[in-house]
Amino acid sequence: MNELDLTKSSGGCGANSPSVSLMKFWLEVGGNQEVKIIVTQGVQADQVDMWAAAMQDKGVKILNKEIKEDRVIYTVYLP
Repeated sequence: MNELDLTKSSGGCGANSPSVSLMKFWLEVGGNQEVKIIVTQGVQADQVDMWAAAMQDKGVKILNKEIKEDRVIYTVYLP
């Protein structure tokens, strides 16, 4: 399973935002697979939730969301 760890990125707006990183990752690894996305709790997790909601009509699904200490680990299906 491909993995994207965003815990070291700034989590802000612009080119380093989780949503932009997710789009780039999706383009790089392709679709029709499950991926693991690791983010920090708070702003990054909120942005992943919002991105997945916005991409739901494209077929993106959050299959699992697990909280471990200060991290949130998502399993996401990318169509």
